[in-house]
Amino acid sequence: MKTQLCNSKPPTTRRKRSGVWFALTLGLLLSFETISEAADPVETSESPRANSARGPADNITELSLEELVNLQITSVSKKEQRLGDAPAAIFVLSNDDLRRSGVTTIADALRLVPGMQVATINSSAWAVSARGFNSEFANKLLVMVDGRTVYSPLFSGVFWDTQQSLLDDVDRIEVIRGPGATVWGANAVNGVISIVSKSARETQGSLVSGGGGDVHLAQGGARYGDKISDDTYYRVYGTYQLNDDFRLANGQSANDSWDLTKGGFRLDHYPDDESQLTWQGDGYFGNLADRTGDVDGFNTIGRWTQRFSDRSSYEVQGFLDHAYRNDGLGKYSVDTADLSFQNTFGLGERNDVIWGLGYRFTGTHAQQANSPALAIVDDQISLNLFSAFVQDEFKIIPDELTLTMGTKFEHNDFTGVEVQPSVRLVYKPTEKQTVWGAVSRAVRTPSELEGKEFITFALGGPQLGPGGLSYVPTLVGNPDVKSEVLWAYELGYRIQPTPRVSVDLATFYNDYSRLMDWQPNAYIPGAPVGLLTFESENVLRGHSYGGEAVVAVAVTDTWRLSASYSLLMMNIKGPFSGVAESPEINAPTHQIVLRSSYDLTRHTSLDAQLRYVDNVQTVQSYVTADVRLSWRPRANLELSLVGQNLLDNQHPEQASTIGAPTIETPRSFYGKVTWRF
Repeated sequence: MKTQLCNSKPPTTRRKRSGVWFALTLGLLLSFETISEAADPVETSESPRANSARGPADNITELSLEELVNLQITSVSKKEQRLGDAPAAIFVLSNDDLRRSGVTTIADALRLVPGMQVATINSSAWAVSARGFNSEFANKLLVMVDGRTVYSPLFSGVFWDTQQSLLDDVDRIEVIRGPGATVWGANAVNGVISIVSKSARETQGSLVSGGGGDVHLAQGGARYGDKISDDTYYRVYGTYQLNDDFRLANGQSANDSWDLTKGGFRLDHYPDDESQLTWQGDGYFGNLADRTGDVDGFNTIGRWTQRFSDRSSYEVQGFLDHAYRNDGLGKYSVDTADLSFQNTFGLGERNDVIWGLGYRFTGTHAQQANSPALAIVDDQISLNLFSAFVQDEFKIIPDELTLTMGTKFEHNDFTGVEVQPSVRLVYKPTEKQTVWGAVSRAVRTPSELEGKEFITFALGGPQLGPGGLSYVPTLVGNPDVKSEVLWAYELGYRIQPTPRVSVDLATFYNDYSRLMDWQPNAYIPGAPVGLLTFESENVLRGHSYGGEAVVAVAVTDTWRLSASYSLLMMNIKGPFSGVAESPEINAPTHQIVLRSSYDLTRHTSLDAQLRYVDNVQTVQSYVTADVRLSWRPRANLELSLVGQNLLDNQHPEQASTIGAPTIETPRSFYGKVTWRF
């Protein structure tokens, strides 16, 4: 019935009505601007609750380019350091970037990051990677939310549909292009994404937001923060998101609508100025692909941080995570328990040492769903991961030349011991310039599907084999497969020639060996059909090289521009079986992102983004534009209108990895109201 309703009206009619609605509302926002001049309230309280209720700053340069360079980050060295001094290709999306971009998901926000490849597969699935190897099951990227890893051991990648957050509570997203395995471990191969939430102390008071449109049918969120005592703060939140179907190339519905409901809490306790206890958790449930599948899960994190001085501290963290997914083929349940400890201390006047230990247990349970394409070989897998790391930062010339050396040791149940060292050098010829270089080794351990005889998956219909018999191509795991290996060579340069201009350049050369591919293994006769098995084997190798350039300019106190360019060249060789995609197939050579943030008046802002993505083997190049207009009649109230993918009715971004019809991303419009009190 739903398909008939979706297809009973041409999609162009819906798009035209959306455009009329958008234009009318845009006119109303602009006409009401004069009213807001008399409605701006005067805030007198300096309490956290009052600060939270104020909402975003009026001036986009409240955080200047110089202050952005001085932001404190933690993802490069597992300790706080100045962004401008980091010996890595790192980019930070601030909370203000998220708000003004108009994005509704974490995955879409990553499109703004240079060197990232982000493509929509369907309404609820994204392909996300850094510096190549992008696919629906990209597996060379480590993603963390407040220190909790969120990649699935099933395929060593991320289910992005469940990584939704109340974006107002996200403090920043730190994105490293390049390996971070020395401190973070296996799978931090081509990049690290660290999503950092605001503390409960920073989110006092209430927030309610809601909106909807033609594709983003409904989105809503609510949060309440308060304090239990003068040193203990908490918040609770809930979100809901409902997205409509995307479109096939012929304009028909793809029947892939989805929804997700999520809620959680955070508590921060400060016994004194040098200590912090954090406890937080989330739970979610939702429906996928027109209710043909469903997901649910929960997690909780506890963390104790103790500072002794600017150079000495320790941290203990533990988390539990449960994730369930029914994708129509199988039902998977993954339970994770993780415990880690790290200690930082000064050794003399020039050495800062950080070391740590960790243990992770993962248990995966699988059941067959309603598809004969998937068969369960072993319905239960348990994995153990032990790790230790040490890193020394040596100031060869204080404030000018710093050498950082370290390594990570891990023992996993697939390949045994893995060693992942790195050497990084930072040279600061002046206070406004930074030159850095790095050499690193990183590994990607096999996923459960690749390294265990866990499940088998039929790739398609029967084909003729030996003796004229029919065989079904089927994937099976290989217990003898080894980890993929990367040696990365990086060089970067940052400069701030004036207080209003910043430039960030990064280049890389990546040498890959023992890359995995599904190779034909055996014909197993059967009646009425047999199996042609494909096992994962380390048969590919190759290299990639390229770089990213970012320029940001504060044209005036109310107008900021930025531009980024990403270059990626890949050359992977080996006996491709054709079962899996070539790693080069979804690697755009060129990407360009242009962004403009302009405060039209004290209460009205206009933001626009233009993105160019070069062609790949399965999709032509495309240009997209997003626009957001916001109006703040009061300091604690914001109304916004967003138009996304405005240059085409719809366009493809990436073909499905599993051979399904290519689904195209439509033009969309939505409105949103955010109220803080």
